[in-house]
Amino acid sequence: MRALPLISLLLVVCTVAGQTAADLDSEPHYHLLLENSSLRAFAMTLHPDESALVRFRHSFMTVALQDGEIIVWDEGKSPIQHFQVHKGETSFRCVSSICVTPEQLAKGLSGGYRNDRQKDYGNITVEFLDPNIGWDATQGAGLTGDPGSTFLGGAILDDAQLKPGESLPAPEKPGAELVVALSDIDLKGSEGVRIRKSIGEVAWIPPEGASALVNHGRATAWFVVVEFHPDTPFAPLNR
Repeated sequence: MRALPLISLLLVVCTVAGQTAADLDSEPHYHLLLENSSLRAFAMTLHPDESALVRFRHSFMTVALQDGEIIVWDEGKSPIQHFQVHKGETSFRCVSSICVTPEQLAKGLSGGYRNDRQKDYGNITVEFLDPNIGWDATQGAGLTGDPGSTFLGGAILDDAQLKPGESLPAPEKPGAELVVALSDIDLKGSEGVRIRKSIGEVAWIPPEGASALVNHGRATAWFVVVEFHPDTPFAPLNR
């Protein structure tokens, strides 16, 4: 009986070995939410015992939508290492000439996700199309699900949890923003900006709409926001 877990693991390895990495827009577990000249945002969902092997051609970040556990591996390695994730936790991976070889950049980096638990796993995957995003970030840079800020090089990543009536200050330097909802949110800004989203939905604020964001709802609003400043030379901006 003790051989059963090993047999199950071998079946998983054999199944994954037969997979071919797919680009984000053709991998069936990824659903495109938003696309513009700066980024593509996808909702990724894995039901129990499902896996996805994906090829990334640009730097990207993920935002976990719930607590859970997921297997993550690079192509060519065994899918055996489990990672605990917490709702709101983000992770960044650099895929640019700054951090990978020309050969890797031309081919893209491939990696896999597998869910062997009994509940769904989901995240928001944001692919940065601008190569100037992420030049000052180490692999795995991100937030842990607590309020705070991380500089990615050309972008600032904020985790915000606002009580009703509280506000997130306007960026010191105007720039476009991406909002990823981690709860139901009702945010109000200037210039007619109003964001009503549910968990797992995203919103784009163009540079001319950048302003303080006020929680206009009746409950705490939890969201991650990415501020885009691709022309920032060396140091992070302070809010």
